Amino acid sequence: MNSDITFVRGSKKKAKKSNVFLYIVIILTALLALLAIWLKFTWDEIFLQLPGERGGVAAFLGTEKEKDPFPDIMNVLILGLDTRDAAARADTIMLLSLNKKTGEINIISVPRDMRVEIPGYGLDKINHAYAFGGLPLARQTVEDFLDIKVDHYITTGFEGFVNIVDILGGVELEVEKEMRYYGIDVTIKLDPGMQYLDGEKALEYVRWRSDSEADLGRVRRQQHFLKVLLQEMIAFKNILRFPQILPEVAQNVKTDMELNKALKLANALKNVEFEEINTVTLPGRDSKIEGISYLIPVEQEIRELVDRYLKDTAVQF
Repeated sequence: MNSDITFVRGSKKKAKKSNVFLYIVIILTALLALLAIWLKFTWDEIFLQLPGERGGVAAFLGTEKEKDPFPDIMNVLILGLDTRDAAARADTIMLLSLNKKTGEINIISVPRDMRVEIPGYGLDKINHAYAFGGLPLARQTVEDFLDIKVDHYITTGFEGFVNIVDILGGVELEVEKEMRYYGIDVTIKLDPGMQYLDGEKALEYVRWRSDSEADLGRVRRQQHFLKVLLQEMIAFKNILRFPQILPEVAQNVKTDMELNKALKLANALKNVEFEEINTVTLPGRDSKIEGISYLIPVEQEIRELVDRYLKDTAVQF
C-alpha cells in the first residue's frame, strides 16, 4: 500500500515538473515571438525600398525562391549625406564589397570630386548626383561609372553618424596628427594619439582634410574609421545592447537590405579580422575646368581596380 502511495506522489511530482517546463517553453516562445515582431516593426523604420525593387514581407519570412540571398559578389553602396543645405549631397561615397568565393571584404572609396557622367545632367562631380536626383540617381551614376551592379545601399546623414557613434559609447582609434580647422559651419580640433572619440569628435576626424593629402587623406581616414566602427558595432558588449541600439539606428539609417539578409551579413562579419579588409581609393588627377576643381578619373587604373575588387568572380556565408 505504501509503495502505491509513493508511486502516486512521484507521478504527481513528475507531472508538476513537466507542467513547469511546459510553462517555461511557452513563455520563452511568446517572448521570442514578441521580440521577432518588435524587430520586424523596428526594421520597417530602417527599410526603404526604391521603386521597382523586390523585398518586404516575403523576404523577411524567407519565402523567396532564391536559396541563397547572397550573390557571388555583393556590392553595398554607402552614402554619407550632408543634409545641412536644402540640396543634400553625398559627402561620402563608398562601396562595401563582399566576395563570397574568395572570402574577401573590400571597401572602395569614390572621391566626391570625381568628374563623371551623371545621367540627364552631363559631366559633373559625382557627389552632385544625389542633389540632382536623390538616391536613385546616385545609385545609377555609380553603377554606370563603374559598370557594376549595386545590390544594396545604406545611407546616413551627419546627425545620424554622430548619434550612432554616441550610442555605441564612442570609438577608440589613434588620431595620427594634430587636426585644426576653423570654418563658418564647422570647427575641428583634435590632438594626436590613441583616444576615445564621441560622435562629434568622430565626425571631425572623418571630415578633416586640411593637409597636403587634402581629400585623399580624408577618404583614407573614412576607410579606417569605417573598419573601426564595424568592429565596434558587432562587439559582444554592443550585441547585448542591441535592443537599445536598434531603435536609435532606425532613426538615422536607411537601407533596402531585408532584415533576414542584414542578420546573416552581421553574423558573417563577426568573424572577420578587420585589419584584413582591403581598402582602395579610385585614382584621379587634379584638374580645374571653368574655375572648378575636379578629379579626372584615371580610367585604366580604375578599370583594373573594379575588375579586381568589385567584379572578380573569384566570408563564406
